[in-house]
Amino acid sequence: MFFLKREIRALHRRLTEILKTDTNAHLTTTTADQDVAALAVSINALLDEVRQAEFQKNCAESDLKRAVTNISHDLRTPLTAALGYLQLLESADMDADTRAAYLDTVRGRLLSLSALMDSLFEFARVSEGGQAYTIEKVNVLDLLRNVLAASYTELAARGITVHADIPDAPLYYMADKDALQRILQNLIKNVYQHGHKEMRIRVHGQMLELANKAADVENLDAERIFERFYTADMSRTGKNTGLGLAIAAELARRMGGQLSAAVEGGMLVMRLGWPAGEVGKT
Repeated sequence: MFFLKREIRALHRRLTEILKTDTNAHLTTTTADQDVAALAVSINALLDEVRQAEFQKNCAESDLKRAVTNISHDLRTPLTAALGYLQLLESADMDADTRAAYLDTVRGRLLSLSALMDSLFEFARVSEGGQAYTIEKVNVLDLLRNVLAASYTELAARGITVHADIPDAPLYYMADKDALQRILQNLIKNVYQHGHKEMRIRVHGQMLELANKAADVENLDAERIFERFYTADMSRTGKNTGLGLAIAAELARRMGGQLSAAVEGGMLVMRLGWPAGEVGKT
């Protein structure tokens, strides 16, 4: 009993030291008693859980601070520009053409601000999980063709050539049709906002793959591209919200699908997978 009590007191002192210092140390014991050794192992496991929770908390706080800074910037920039042009319109004599140009600029800045607010609202709504989905059998390739047709003008205006290897056989996903269309729209929109030269589309089994060339793609952290706020920080051009990919990934996750990304051969490759997909079946 004397040796056991001495070992327990030593463990207590060591645990107190560990808790008071910022260290990743573990408890150690020299006793041959299996119960004391098992207690030390359990305490070490608990210490690891606490440290992991603290690390995740610090990461979340860092993301939140960065998000607040980015959102504040993105809200303030178009608003400040609009107010500046309004002051010019009030204080200066100008011809009709100049006035019309200034009014168009103000309108564009306010529309940009409105788009940002809409995306923030959509992201919050999707993340909270309050949205109801009507899950049905949807041919994702038909939706893709429609989204590509609707995006043709934007892609052509930016000189992006589309190489689409889309099979005639249908590819079915069990999903909400509107939400799945939103995912495809956001993926294509990301291409014509940040990509250049070309985009390639092909199907591998149940996987839909979109690849595009992007500026400085080798320095892109593809593993984090669908994270909330990371995309807002990486795509701040003043003309978009930066939340499109985060919304797409969250929508896919809510319906059982998955979005992933990688940099391969100098291109950003985004893959949409659906475990309940069916190929070539009616």
